[in-house]
Order: sequence, then C-alpha cells, then structure tokens
Amino acid sequence: MSHQGSGLIGRIVMWAVMVLGTLFTIMIWLGKDSGITGGLWLTYIAMGVATAVTLIFAMTGLNRKSLIGIGAFAAVIAVAYVLADGTTKPEWNIAASTSKWIGAGIGMALLGIGGAVATILYGEVTRMLK
Repeated sequence: MSHQGSGLIGRIVMWAVMVLGTLFTIMIWLGKDSGITGGLWLTYIAMGVATAVTLIFAMTGLNRKSLIGIGAFAAVIAVAYVLADGTTKPEWNIAASTSKWIGAGIGMALLGIGGAVATILYGEVTRMLK
C-alpha cells in the first residue's frame, strides 16, 4: 500500500472516531445510557487497535539480542512463579493464585535488586583492580 493510501485511511478513521465520539457525547448529555456504552466500546476498540499496531511495529524491529532479553525475562518470571508460595490466610481475602502471583512479583523484585547490587559491586571491584 502506498504512503498516500495509508494516510487517507488514517484520516478517514480519525474523522469516523471523532464523529462517533461527538455523537456518543451528545447522547450522554441527553441522558441516554447507550451513549456511555457506545463510548466505552469505541474506546475499547481504539485501545485494542493502538495496542495491536504498537506491538506489530515493535516486533518488526526486534533483533536476536532483544529476543534473548525477552526470553530471559520470561524465564525469570517462570522461575519466580514456580518458587512462589501460594498460601493464604483467611483474613487476607485473596485466592491462592493471587497470592502466588504476589509472591512471584516480590521474588522478581528481590532478584532485580540482587542483580543490581551484584552489577554495582562487580563494576566497583573491577574498577578498583585496574
């Protein structure tokens, strides 16, 4: 598709969203609940399209080094989740899976802090030894 053609499609979509947004806003002012529902759906669709386009453009620019980093991050998440404890107390009022994800997040934070401290120490020691 040519650059001019994609620009035309973008302008048409922009105007369509503006007209629909204005229509839904007027419906809300008139007290019609369908304006809220329509506005929410318009927002959901616009957010989904924006997210999809962002992911597509981001994925096309990835190289091997980036993919290794993403894989390492996914591995750290997996390890933290497996090692996390899923026990709960009745007064917490959360599910075991939620507790497990909270534990995984705490574990990842601790791993990140440990990695940062190790990197700082390594850098300082190697600098002192030079």
